[in-house]
Amino acid sequence: MPPYSLLPTPCSLLPAPFLRINTMTNQQSQQQQFIEYIADNIFPISKSSETQKLCFQLRFSPENWQEENVEIARKMDKKLGAFNEQSINATLAEVLKKLKKQFGEEMPKNGVNLDNRSKGRPADDKQSPWRIAYRWLWEHKFPYWEMDGLWQTLIKEAASPSHWLRFTPDPIYNKALVVPRGKKPVIGLNIPYYMHVDLDCDQEHLLLLNRGLDTNYVVCPSQAFAPVNRLKEKKMLMPQSGAMCEEIKFDRVGQEEFMAIVLEDSLNLPWLTPNQEEPAPIWNLERLKELWTRLAEDSHNWQAFYRSFQVVEASA
Repeated sequence: MPPYSLLPTPCSLLPAPFLRINTMTNQQSQQQQFIEYIADNIFPISKSSETQKLCFQLRFSPENWQEENVEIARKMDKKLGAFNEQSINATLAEVLKKLKKQFGEEMPKNGVNLDNRSKGRPADDKQSPWRIAYRWLWEHKFPYWEMDGLWQTLIKEAASPSHWLRFTPDPIYNKALVVPRGKKPVIGLNIPYYMHVDLDCDQEHLLLLNRGLDTNYVVCPSQAFAPVNRLKEKKMLMPQSGAMCEEIKFDRVGQEEFMAIVLEDSLNLPWLTPNQEEPAPIWNLERLKELWTRLAEDSHNWQAFYRSFQVVEASA
């Protein structure tokens, strides 16, 4: 549930799948690396898996989208030295089983469930199991993979002192509930918090991004939490006076990540202009790419800071 649906009551920062990748600049190279990444994670090293892995790499490559299965079988025969073309459908079925085993919980979230298909040959080839899985892989999984690559690149550029970001609970909740300590910094589930940003740096304009389990939000600047992004005396308290939310709450157990980018001048991007239509802007791959491009153009006039927290259940 997006935070602005709770307005004007306390808003929630919701949690996005976390995948590890390397960022590539060339689109075709990115696609190839993505295929290799998925293949390495699904197919263990063995003779049968070697065949299935090659089948996956060829069948799910965008370069081979228009080709029939028999053409994929011929390419496999050429690469392996020996492959029975009649085995392609059975091999592809095993590939789909392993895809389903690996991503069986993710696919339904995007409206894809290979188990609910009717038996037999589909009347429409667009409904072939491999085509359904292919579309999910490139329309849903690949963008998350790309986005995580950019996020990981930002983390590598960031400093991570513990003091720059902290949360303090409402005093009433602070007395009533106990948040267990952990190895990592923790915040309590469903407890109203105030966010403190303390950044002693030359730049004065703050961009604060949140990455959670399900959704990624712009915390500052935003109408929900921080309409003004100017750091006064190097400190900022959120929600600000005049923000649509009065408090910040986390309603999912799991990791919450925060990235502060401090710049000499505010970025003139429409989605970073506070407005009531999108009180807490959601950043996606397209927006993150746009941000990364702007930062790359002026690499000497910004600093990044990173910190993550674990959201845990509190007890009375």
